Amino acid sequence: MRVIAPLAVISSITPAMLISSTCAEPHATEVLYNSGSAYGLGDVVVSPITHRKYESLKAANTGNALPAPPTLDDPTPSTDWWLDIGPSNRWAMFDLLRDTQTSQASPLTVVIQPGQRVDSVALLGLEADSVTITVKNGSELVYAHTENLGTREVFDWYDYFFEPFSSRSATVRWDLPPYTDAVITIVIAKATGNVKCGACVIGSCEFIGNVEYRAVDDKLNFSKMERTFDGGSLLRPRRNVPKTTQQLVLPKNHIRSVRRLRDALTALPAVWSGLDDDTDGYFESLFILGYYKQFSISLEYPTFAQITLELEEI
Repeated sequence: MRVIAPLAVISSITPAMLISSTCAEPHATEVLYNSGSAYGLGDVVVSPITHRKYESLKAANTGNALPAPPTLDDPTPSTDWWLDIGPSNRWAMFDLLRDTQTSQASPLTVVIQPGQRVDSVALLGLEADSVTITVKNGSELVYAHTENLGTREVFDWYDYFFEPFSSRSATVRWDLPPYTDAVITIVIAKATGNVKCGACVIGSCEFIGNVEYRAVDDKLNFSKMERTFDGGSLLRPRRNVPKTTQQLVLPKNHIRSVRRLRDALTALPAVWSGLDDDTDGYFESLFILGYYKQFSISLEYPTFAQITLELEEI
C-alpha cells in the first residue's frame, strides 16, 4: 500500500503551480464573471480568481460580489446572490473529486511546476486511450513515460471476436525523479471524442504496508429506491461512493513514520493504492482518492504490525 498526499488541501494543484493547460478558461460553454453585467435567475458564471462556477440565486443580479474561495470549513461557499456549484472545466481535474471531470478535445495537455520535490502522479476518472508524462529539470528531459490505457476482457472465442474495446479509468506513476524545480507535463489523448480526467494528484508517496488477501471492494449507494403503493419501484439514481476495507502487514521499523502519516491525514484526502501495478485486475478496486474511516495498528506480533484500513472516496 502506497499513499500520496496532495500538495494542497482543497485542490491537488494551486494556480501558482499550473503553468499552462490546453483547456481554456472560460471554456466554450462557460461565461466569465463581469461585475458590470446583469445576470438573471439561474445564470452561471466563472470566477477568474477562484476558478469556480457560481449560479445566480436571484434576478437582476448586478455588481454583487462572488463568494470567497473555498476552505476546509466551507468547501462550497455561497452568498444571498450566488451559489457555488463546483470548479470550472479547466480546474475540475484538480479538485480531488473523481466525479467532476475536465472535458476537452484531445489532446489535453497540462504543464505543472510543483516548486518542491515530488515523485508520484495519480490520474483518476479517466476517459482516454493513453497518458504521457514527461519531467524536465531546466531544459534537460529527465523522465518520459507513455501509458496505454486500452484494455479488453477476453475470456473465450466469442469475446475475442465481439467484445468491445475499453480503457482503464485510473493510472499512477511512482518513479518521477524528485527534482526541486521539476516541470511536469501530462498529455492525455484519445482517438475519438473528448478526453476526460476526474482527478490529477501530484505528491510524494509513502509505503505503509503490504495488502493481505481478503481485501473488500465496496460502494456506498446514495440512490433512493422505494416501493410505490401498488408495489412498483421508484428509483432515483444518485452518486455511488467507492470504499475499501484492507488488512496490511508492516515491518516493525516502519511504525513511527506510519503513525506520523496517520496523524497528518486526519480528515484529509489522499491517494491510497493497494497495488503498484496499475494493469493488475485488482488495481482499480484498491485504488482510491479519499480519507480513512479506520486506521488501526495491531501490535500483536513482535516483528511486524497488522493495520486495518477502511477508506472512503472523498
